[in-house]
Amino acid sequence: MSDVFEPEVLLLYCGRALADGGSLPEGTKKASGFKARFVMMPCSSEIETRHLIKLIEQGADAVEVVACPGRECRFTVGSSRAEHRVGHARAILEEVGMSGERLGMVRRDGLSAGEIMSIARERADLVRPLGENPMRAAR
Repeated sequence: MSDVFEPEVLLLYCGRALADGGSLPEGTKKASGFKARFVMMPCSSEIETRHLIKLIEQGADAVEVVACPGRECRFTVGSSRAEHRVGHARAILEEVGMSGERLGMVRRDGLSAGEIMSIARERADLVRPLGENPMRAAR
């Protein structure tokens, strides 16, 4: 692992998790020590276990799902479903010899762009010791 390894963190976020009027930059944003890419979802319940695994398979160093709190979910159980699916995908990664730390989830609302970047930084810090996603080299 290189000392200059900068994890690429993909953040899948529920639009309801952002503060009113909040927005995130499109594309990849470079920060000190990592890169973050943002993808808004209509609801975190849309994410499936196979999607999470596919994102890792395609080379993302880490994926973080940012869901609204359960009480704020417009579909009532969307974030609960997402949490279950993230847990299942983490177990699959562990089973195949990759760290489940490459996937994570938080439930929050009223987030600013800076707070979302802090969430990305936390996930990047967790995966940095793991090094680059070995699936990236396989592409």
